[in-house]
Amino acid sequence: MFSFWANTKTIEKKEEEEKEKKEKKEDEINDIEKTQPQIKLELKDEEDKETIKEEQKQFFDMIGMSPKSIKSDHELDYLVYNDDSEDDDWNENECGEIIQSWSKNKKYRIQKCLWKLKYNRIISLFYLDSLKRKETKWSWRIVEISTITSGLTVANNVQEEPFEDYNTIISISLTILSLGTSLIAAWMKKQGFVEKINEIDKYLVSINSLCEEIEIQLMLLDKDRLPYKEFKDKFLPEITKYVSSNPLIPPREWKDCAKEITLKYPQLIEPDNNEENKLWPWYGDLVQVPGEDDRFIRRPTKFMNHMMRKDKKSRLKSSCCFHVNDPVLTVYK
Repeated sequence: MFSFWANTKTIEKKEEEEKEKKEKKEDEINDIEKTQPQIKLELKDEEDKETIKEEQKQFFDMIGMSPKSIKSDHELDYLVYNDDSEDDDWNENECGEIIQSWSKNKKYRIQKCLWKLKYNRIISLFYLDSLKRKETKWSWRIVEISTITSGLTVANNVQEEPFEDYNTIISISLTILSLGTSLIAAWMKKQGFVEKINEIDKYLVSINSLCEEIEIQLMLLDKDRLPYKEFKDKFLPEITKYVSSNPLIPPREWKDCAKEITLKYPQLIEPDNNEENKLWPWYGDLVQVPGEDDRFIRRPTKFMNHMMRKDKKSRLKSSCCFHVNDPVLTVYK
């Protein structure tokens, strides 16, 4: 009798286990059926992304650009201050007057204007130095030629010739030196060294004063700074004036100045670890580093990468088939 009841319990237990297994299988099948549409959508999205990338690659190949210039989605930077729809806020100051208040976005936009002013200033400064060196060089050449001419004039006043054709040689030499002096003086006048130096000198005095005034205002606390409307009315016309009416510098000289600054004077481009003090266009806009919160940086631009490869070492490596296309992270080598 006991054996019968034991066998009955064993059979019931097996039936319950089989029933549980069957229910688990049904649940797994239901889960698979539920997730199947989602998996299909994910696969379709991946296929669409691959198709778009392939189309982009074909397009850039067609216009002659390298596929390396195409950034993937995770490499795109997020601009920190990219909102143009900010409303004007009006607050009451310590004197009870209603003033237009500052914001981080407004301050950053003024900072971008200051970067352009500083770029014009440093290029004009190096161009002025180049003009002064050229003017000094050729002025000294005229002094040297004039000194030699004076010596030959004294040597021409001899009564007896030391050797045959002495007077003829002296006369020809005096004529050539006089023509050389006249040609150099005429060329210097045509180049307008004096006028250009005076013009750029006045421009640099004005733009330097403007840059320092704006920089001092941005360094102050909001309560100590000029109200935004007053600041805008005072400085925006001056900013527009000195950004748009910079001295006329030939493109070749402009490029030579930018190259000299990049390769020989990195301290002027990146004077410290402060992102605000890095010069544009060597460094771009302020961006947020992907995956790292509360960290904003300014990345080197293509302009800086191009200029950094203009030195003799990079040219030699390029001519020897070395790979020199690695991105430049700092102006200091």
